[in-house]
Amino acid sequence: METYQILGLIGSMLLVMAIVTPLFFYPRYAPAMMFGGMMGFGMMPGMAFFLVIPFALGVVGSLISDETTAGILLILASVFSLIAGFIGIISFILLLISGILALRQRI
Repeated sequence: METYQILGLIGSMLLVMAIVTPLFFYPRYAPAMMFGGMMGFGMMPGMAFFLVIPFALGVVGSLISDETTAGILLILASVFSLIAGFIGIISFILLLISGILALRQRI
């Protein structure tokens, strides 16, 4: 495996952590006054559905053999991963670097 593929898979696996974490740590039964209504510890569990798209783009971009297509998919996945909060920023950086590396190998 090449460097861009490994970085892309690591960035995508971080998105899996961002998908699963709100399902376990969101305060479902806490009193509304204590947590300020809809405020929680991260994303709401319904928002985790939107992280499936950058996860799929990152995995497909990491496993595809054409560097140009892989670079475009990885850069798209990096942009879409920004909705994940702090984990999304780390994933954004990894996926963006892997997309740039994939596109630079074609030159």
